[in-house]
Amino acid sequence: MRFLLFTLPVLFLSACSILPKKPATVPLSNLERLRQGNKRFADHKMRHPGQTVDRVRQTAHGQNPFAVVITCADSRLSPEIIFDEGIGDLFVIRNAGNIVEEEDVLASIEYALLHLKVKTVLLLGHEHCGAIEAAANGSDPQHPEPAHISHLVERIREEPETQAALRSGATGEQLVHKCVVSNITHGMRVLEHHLASLQQQHPELYVELYGGIYHLHSGQVRFIESLLPKA
Repeated sequence: MRFLLFTLPVLFLSACSILPKKPATVPLSNLERLRQGNKRFADHKMRHPGQTVDRVRQTAHGQNPFAVVITCADSRLSPEIIFDEGIGDLFVIRNAGNIVEEEDVLASIEYALLHLKVKTVLLLGHEHCGAIEAAANGSDPQHPEPAHISHLVERIREEPETQAALRSGATGEQLVHKCVVSNITHGMRVLEHHLASLQQQHPELYVELYGGIYHLHSGQVRFIESLLPKA
């Protein structure tokens, strides 16, 4: 399976003609579109595209998103806003801790890839994630959480990558940051395995998989690549 990470389009200008030619317009890659939209957001230069009544009417009978974004349910992390996109542009899946090993999450990704023909998947975490902080700091016996929250936190703690971060000797914010990165790394490994299996069933399937971490203070997304060893 092919994963394109940090690949940007390059424009080759022809010098074969004596007369100057106007360079052809090169479409943005989906990754570059996300990058530029996030830069507009972080620079306070948002265009708010696709947020009109006309767009509502245009998408009423169908959708054509260009990317799937799996991210946290945190109220400060709205993909359409931080990537300066509009109605029908992003196929968004959200839950606490951006957990990917859920049937509804995987089914939603499959639907977007196979039925909506989306070719880009972004797994997006964020700094100071409450679920990750709870996993990094451990439970408080004097103030136990409800069963579902405890189960979610324990799932994150049991991820092999998070276990490695917990054994790293890091403390405080450094430990939380390591766990945020570890959580995204784990999710990308799960997705790579799942998407590879999906491609075996659908050889025509082509997917670009990316990871990212959103910084709450700056509004910027740092895109990261999978840490899987290369074959």
